[in-house]
Amino acid sequence: MRLQIISILILGISIGTVSLIVTVPTLSRNIKSFPTNSGIARPLRQRGNFGTARFSQPPSSDPETAEPSPISLNEVVPSPSGVNVLPAWQQQSIFFACFGTLATSTYLLSAPLHSLFTYLPTSFFSIVWHPEGLGLIFILAGVSHFFVEEFKDIYPPRGAWGGLWQLPGSPEFHVNWTGVFEILGGLGFFLSISNHNPQLTSTFSALLLGLSIAVYPANLYMFTHGAELPKGIKMDNGGHAGRFITQLVLCAVLGGLI
Repeated sequence: MRLQIISILILGISIGTVSLIVTVPTLSRNIKSFPTNSGIARPLRQRGNFGTARFSQPPSSDPETAEPSPISLNEVVPSPSGVNVLPAWQQQSIFFACFGTLATSTYLLSAPLHSLFTYLPTSFFSIVWHPEGLGLIFILAGVSHFFVEEFKDIYPPRGAWGGLWQLPGSPEFHVNWTGVFEILGGLGFFLSISNHNPQLTSTFSALLLGLSIAVYPANLYMFTHGAELPKGIKMDNGGHAGRFITQLVLCAVLGGLI
C-alpha cells in the first residue's frame, strides 16, 4: 500500500512538472519565425534537430545577390513545441517527468488493465490487446524499421535535452537493433500461444516492455525537437499527447502480461 501511495505521488509530481514547464511563457509563444537583420520575418526550417544553425541576410547594397552567412552554428531552430529552446534544466525536467509518468503509470495500471482486457467480450479491441494481436503489431513495427528511412531522423542525437542524451552509436545501429528485437518479441508471442506456455508469454512481455521504454526517447524527441515521422507530416501537441497516452496503455498492458 505504501509503495502504491509513493507511486501515485511520483505520478502526480511528474504530470505537474510537465504541465508547469510546458505552459511557461517562453513555450506558449510557440515561435514560428525570427526576424532577419532586414527586419522581415522569414520561416525557419522545421526539422527540429538539436544544433541546427539559422542564417540571416547580412547588410548589402544589393540584397538579391548577397550570400547568407551563419549567425552561429550553435543556435537552435525552435521546434513547434518550443521545448528545445528552453534552458537545459527545463528540458531535462520534462525528460525525467515524462519517464517518471511512464514508469509509475505502468506500475499502477498493469493489473487493472490486464483484468479489464481479460474479461472483455471477444471483439477487435480485446483481440488487439491479447498476445496474438500484440505480436502482429510488434512484428509489423519491427519490419518497418528496415523500410522507412525516416526512423533515423527521430533518433535523438548526442547532446539533446540540454546535453543530457549521450548514448553512443549511430542512428542506423539503434534503428536496426530495435527493429530486430521487435520482430523477435512479436514472434515470441505467437510461439508462446502455440505452445500454451504462460511463462514464455511472461518472458516476451517483459522483453517488449523493456524495449518499449527503451525506444520512448525517440517518441519524446519528436515532441520536444520537432522531428517528423513520416517526413513532412507535422504533429500538433494534441497528437503527441494522444501518442503518449497510447504508450502508457501499451506499457501497462505488457506489464500486466508479465
